[in-house]
Amino acid sequence: MTFPLMLCAMIALFSGLHFGRRFAQAHRDGGNIVLPALAHGVIAAPLMVLTVLMDPTEAGLLWMAVALTALMSLALGALLPAPAAAGRAARQNVALAPQRVAETAARSSSAA
Repeated sequence: MTFPLMLCAMIALFSGLHFGRRFAQAHRDGGNIVLPALAHGVIAAPLMVLTVLMDPTEAGLLWMAVALTALMSLALGALLPAPAAAGRAARQNVALAPQRVAETAARSSSAA
């Protein structure tokens, strides 16, 4: 496999992981799940065409490796759990009721 073909496979891999995560996020939030899959298809299709045009092997089947990488990485990106940092960021955005800790401490000291 030549360097440009390896680059095509790597781009398909990282694109699939990224848009797979976006797919899972849209599915979880009730959003449009077609957009991440379509965006990944827009990136992966030209990569497969480039692979067909640059394939130096006699059989010409390296495009299947790029297609398999693109599909499997999309599925893997959708199935991998979100990192813990994303969960913490989501929890920090929760609005809590105001606490009156300072007032409670002042009352208890004046009662004594």
